[in-house]
Amino acid sequence: MLEAFHDRLRHLCAHDGQGAGLQRDGLIRWQAQQARALADKLGILKRFGTTWDEWRASDPDLKFGSEHIFECAPGSGLVGKITIPGKFGLTPQVIAHPTVNLRNDPAVPGFRRALEFVPATPLEYLQRWLDANALFHDDVKLVSVVEWQDGRLSFGITQPQYDGEPAPLQDITLYFEASGWKWIADPAGGEGHLLFFHYPQGVLAVDALPRNCFLHDGTLLPFDVILCRPDAEIEEFLSLYPG
Repeated sequence: MLEAFHDRLRHLCAHDGQGAGLQRDGLIRWQAQQARALADKLGILKRFGTTWDEWRASDPDLKFGSEHIFECAPGSGLVGKITIPGKFGLTPQVIAHPTVNLRNDPAVPGFRRALEFVPATPLEYLQRWLDANALFHDDVKLVSVVEWQDGRLSFGITQPQYDGEPAPLQDITLYFEASGWKWIADPAGGEGHLLFFHYPQGVLAVDALPRNCFLHDGTLLPFDVILCRPDAEIEEFLSLYPG
């Protein structure tokens, strides 16, 4: 369902308003509308009679992350995740911040650029898990599109439950490099992200940190690393294709 839903949604959004000047928020809303209609047609639209906030408050045992609420299904070996409505996870984007220049030094640039996380579109979220399945041998499945009482949407996915200990950074680097990824320097230096790029597939891994990679019986398991297909601005900012 994950691959089929992504492909059909991409077809529906082939002319999704980018040419009309829609910004990211507009793209998210547009793609969410198409995702809702497609999910209804495929029979995976789940309508909840409460709002997201009411549902969260109703179950104190739910676990919260920066992108999902998640819970383990006892005996199934699976973790269920529901995206925070309207965001569909996170994705990196180059953001420009005005530079403080108290001395009005003309040599100081007017803006400082950094790679930061922004809400992902539905298509970016689905592509992320397709790439995780292909490159990490994960088994993420799309099981539902949830419509809350206020009309906002979430994606519901399942993922194998990975047990283990957070992997040391050295082990993470060794794993990625041995699996065909190349370490990429973040221009932000020590304040930046740990980045790897898979040139054959054109996929960037961001936030490959111990909290997102476990060691189990000597095997490293990336399970919540953010993956993306870099746009031209990220490619230029990270010098992915120099010269």
